Amino acid sequence: MDRPIPDVIRPLWLLPLARHGGVRRISLSGPGPWRVGRSASNDVQVDHPSVSREHAVIEWGESACGPSWRVTDQGSASGTCVNDVPLPAGNPMPIRPGDRVRFGPVAFEAASRETSDESTDVTRCGPSPAVHAVDASGIEARHLDAVLAAGSAIHAALDDASIARAAVEAVVRASGFQDVAFVRADLQGGQVDVLAHASADGCAPRVSRAMLLRARDAAITYESGAGIDPTNTMVLHRMARVICVPVLLGDRSFGHLWMSDSRARGAEVGPVAAVARAVASTAALALANLDRLRTTERLEAEHRAMFDGTMQALIASIDAKDPYTRGHSARVSEFAFLVASRAGLPAADCERARLCGLVHDIGKIGVSEDVLRKAGRLTEEEFRHIATHPVVGHEILRGIPQMWDVLPGVLHHHERYDGRGYPHGLSGDRIPLVGRVVAVADAIDAMTTSRTYRGARPMSEAVAEVVRCAGTHFDPALAAAVGAMDRRDLQAIVGLHVFGPGLPGRDGFVGATPLPEAARPVTGIDHSGPMRRTA
Repeated sequence: MDRPIPDVIRPLWLLPLARHGGVRRISLSGPGPWRVGRSASNDVQVDHPSVSREHAVIEWGESACGPSWRVTDQGSASGTCVNDVPLPAGNPMPIRPGDRVRFGPVAFEAASRETSDESTDVTRCGPSPAVHAVDASGIEARHLDAVLAAGSAIHAALDDASIARAAVEAVVRASGFQDVAFVRADLQGGQVDVLAHASADGCAPRVSRAMLLRARDAAITYESGAGIDPTNTMVLHRMARVICVPVLLGDRSFGHLWMSDSRARGAEVGPVAAVARAVASTAALALANLDRLRTTERLEAEHRAMFDGTMQALIASIDAKDPYTRGHSARVSEFAFLVASRAGLPAADCERARLCGLVHDIGKIGVSEDVLRKAGRLTEEEFRHIATHPVVGHEILRGIPQMWDVLPGVLHHHERYDGRGYPHGLSGDRIPLVGRVVAVADAIDAMTTSRTYRGARPMSEAVAEVVRCAGTHFDPALAAAVGAMDRRDLQAIVGLHVFGPGLPGRDGFVGATPLPEAARPVTGIDHSGPMRRTA
């Protein structure tokens, strides 16, 4: 049950912080709720473009620590903060004297009546009309808007030129200088590169390298007739005012913001330089982040290339052990991706099946070449030996984090849907999905390519065999997907790296042209006994 609002309400003053301009003081004495926002219909109107029309609500009420003033954000675009902590929309936060309350960029300090200065520049909120807290400084608000807009644009940029362009546009809005540029220069005498610029005549502005040298570590300002002496470039091009701000993050330099103007009068140099420094800091952070991103992407690309090269070397070592199965892994990879895609699996599962198909037989590195190349039936002992390759492959790859997603497929691609496979005799959906997909792909390639112990079968017969073995060898849904495929899509994969017995050449065996389908001997998938099995 809600406790009643106490009779004694401690008045609250909101004192605008000086750097936000001449916003009027606000005195809250009634319980409220007092609506705060840009719209004139609010009880407290904060006339600033970054403040939402209905920004927040302030009211007196109960909190966990007793009665107090509370502020609640109303889902504003620029947010409400108490002591720089953003408030989740709809969650009230107590306000106490000394707290800093910010509505978007407009900040106030909360104070009690006793600690506030009794000035005439006060708007009192009791049962009186709505408050209109107007930003009277103009120029500071405009500068703040430029910095905020620059921050959003800079952090949304995807390259150096876009960051430079956003920084230049922000400074142009804030300064009114005729020429503004983001430059990079070799300060030892090399070329000055202009990444972005804005000027009255559309041409890149003239930049003084001497000023860039002076502004290596800190901003430099120049006004005609005061302060530092002008450089030759500044005299030659009649520059009456110049601001040069380094774009720095720590000891890293990303360039300079350059502003020049031939007019002796205009916006004050000091406030404009402050804006330029803020924009330069934001740009430096964004450029550093972009550099880190590029470095990360480059390292990831190098690691991927190294990883792919290692995998290709391992796969090539398997092919070298048995020339009759050369290209088998590449084809199984393509078949697995095609089967997964046509079965309607998500893209991530399709890619997982593709990678698993490429490395599924990696464990054959540990299988004797005599067994791999044997033309006749395998003995029980030989079959037990070759049947270890899924476990060996799993052991080889499990130390590679990039392979963790495909390990179940490597280990279980010889399981059967009816539970009569190996190495663990899993059945049905207990077999990992990637293993079921690769099992189908492996069988299709085994049936449609020549081996030492038999010839290749036509694709039409291989597909029929997969469909026939649905529910025994293969997942019925995957077998149905294979049965519904266009045979030409499957047949196109058979041509990938198909090598028959051929003739020995400089690189081993020269690939022979596959036999016409009618001339190929037909063999089925045998279900029992010590025999030559696809392993």
